[in-house]
Amino acid sequence: MKLPNRLQKKISHNPPFVLAISFLVLISIGTLLLMLPQASADHTSAGFVDALFTATSASCVTGLIVRNTAAGWTVFGKCIIIGLIQIGGLGTMTMLMWISIFTGQRISLTGRLYIREQLNADSLTGLVRLLKFATLLTLAIEGVGALILSFHLVPLYGVKKGIAFSLFHSVSAFCNAGFDLFGDSLMTYQGDFLITLTIAALIILGGLGFVVYADLWRYRTRRRLSPHTKLVFVTTAALLIAGTVMVSVFEWNNPNTLAPLPLPEKLLASFFQSTTFRTAGFNSLDMGYITDPTAFGSCLLMFIGGSPGSTAGGLKTTTFAIVLAATWASLRGSDDTEMFHRRVGKDIVRKAYSLFVIGVALVFTVASAVVMFEAGNVKFLDALFETFSAFGTVGVTRGITMMLKNSSKLILAFTMYLGRIGPTTFAMGLFHREHKRKFRYAEGKFIVG
Repeated sequence: MKLPNRLQKKISHNPPFVLAISFLVLISIGTLLLMLPQASADHTSAGFVDALFTATSASCVTGLIVRNTAAGWTVFGKCIIIGLIQIGGLGTMTMLMWISIFTGQRISLTGRLYIREQLNADSLTGLVRLLKFATLLTLAIEGVGALILSFHLVPLYGVKKGIAFSLFHSVSAFCNAGFDLFGDSLMTYQGDFLITLTIAALIILGGLGFVVYADLWRYRTRRRLSPHTKLVFVTTAALLIAGTVMVSVFEWNNPNTLAPLPLPEKLLASFFQSTTFRTAGFNSLDMGYITDPTAFGSCLLMFIGGSPGSTAGGLKTTTFAIVLAATWASLRGSDDTEMFHRRVGKDIVRKAYSLFVIGVALVFTVASAVVMFEAGNVKFLDALFETFSAFGTVGVTRGITMMLKNSSKLILAFTMYLGRIGPTTFAMGLFHREHKRKFRYAEGKFIVG
């Protein structure tokens, strides 16, 4: 059935709405495929809720699971999951634009608006080149990662299975998904420097953002980096260091996590958990035994997430940094928020604060709902950890995901969806207005502080 012209026009001029709907379509297709008996290892349907939760977790590159990926799905089911991860990581709009390119269709202005929304680009210029660059770079990095992993996995599992495992985990890591085929994430390989550091490197690279890579490519001729790229690098490095120190301090003497490990492996596990807490759901330590300070501190890392235009979700590194910088400027009595000798626009500061407040409100509301749905069977810190993991599309869990009721699974699935597309993108798509208000109220006097 053809949509009325007016409705078609409203939809085509609302990229956030189209982006939100495209992910819903991807999740719906994934749900239907995972509900097929051929997808489940026991050859019975996984059921609507479990299939929906898994499809959402894969499409939104999260990694939370309600059944063990290695044992619970057939090869067909695993192929569906990794396909959803790849499409979700690159972005639904990216895949649709590639279909247009392959069929010889010209990318319209509307299509370019969709790409800009997907990649968080600040200009319509060169978007198709950026799309091609992002796709080829993704495939190249995933290919190199799979090659490195195969040096260990092929001798362990044989050529066919070893290559399949290498490709699966390389895609899952770069797309910041965290799905694994080992059955216990990377706990078996917590002392394996090649596998652990390769996975960590893929996670970090996937979380930087394609706009950053384009800026690095242009550095050859321009010999300077944009303020955005500098902010991404500085914030990412600071969070990795802070997270490593946090895990080391709070887990060093924990007999169930770091205490039994030799010094090099302690440092390796601390760094790896710092990496994966922010953007991906792999773990080399048992999350069920980490201390409460580590769990609480990791919630902040998961909330921040990766960088704009990347395969990661969450608040985003630049948003968090701008909130801190704006707060510091306010404390100093400065009217301007400044970073790298550049002024941050007031509209950007307002958007950063809005994202922060909406994100915090959403997470605490969902965590409270999960505790209520579970009738006191789940501690609030565990529910908060799970919710931050869902919103940040991280995927680590303290072991409660598989025990949750369907109501909790559904609300966490929606949280993963919001974390991937962004709560403001969802709100802008839902409440889009074509015209701005033509008047302003008189300024009132309010007292704060």
